[in-house]
Amino acid sequence: MDNLDVNFMVLLLAALACFVGAYVQTAIGFGMAIVAAPILFYLDPALVPGPLMVVLLVMCLMNGWRFRKGLELNLLAPALLARIPGSALGVLLLALVSQQVLAILIAITIMLGVLVRLKDIALPMTRTNMALGGFMSGVMGTSTTIGGPPMVLVMHGADMHRIRANLAGFFVVSTMMSVAALALGGFLTREHLILALPLVPATLLGNWVAAHTLHLVSRPVMHYGSLLLCTFAVIGMLINTFF
Repeated sequence: MDNLDVNFMVLLLAALACFVGAYVQTAIGFGMAIVAAPILFYLDPALVPGPLMVVLLVMCLMNGWRFRKGLELNLLAPALLARIPGSALGVLLLALVSQQVLAILIAITIMLGVLVRLKDIALPMTRTNMALGGFMSGVMGTSTTIGGPPMVLVMHGADMHRIRANLAGFFVVSTMMSVAALALGGFLTREHLILALPLVPATLLGNWVAAHTLHLVSRPVMHYGSLLLCTFAVIGMLINTFF
């Protein structure tokens, strides 16, 4: 990620990806990074993870405020504590692995998320499972910006409102951890922040549009459409990386 010179057209397409990702996450409660990360990586690896992590923080703060009344801090505590060493390991991975390996990591985390959504896989919400989910979310979220699948895997069997509220609260704190870890590791600099600026308005717009048009879109269309988009994004990213 040494070359941070990204042209206007790339930033425009990246902003569009963030708009779609924000819309999907607002509609189904999960998927901003899964939609946006492979597209941004395909457009320019400099956009992942630093700039996208900043955009995710904005999105998480919005949803955290929206669902703040449903937070269960006692439930989230083990996951948040375990995410600290997970984030440290994620930074170490960034320092050690190549862009090709990073592409594979992104692909694996995305397809894990797709599997969770397709199969309705759920684990018991015990303190041990929450801690394991938080640790894996830290590793994956900091290294690839996609930290949702492990936590969704643990919380997937709960009521939808409970999932949204607690995932929103978890991601507010955990994304802050990842931003701090990336900054300390040298993977989030002033140049990365500048790259993130054009993406933030698109994210805010996607969230706003979803909030005002969600009643017009059926949940099955959003559900399977987002999964199909994720699958195509992974295939395109891997083709671009290795061929």
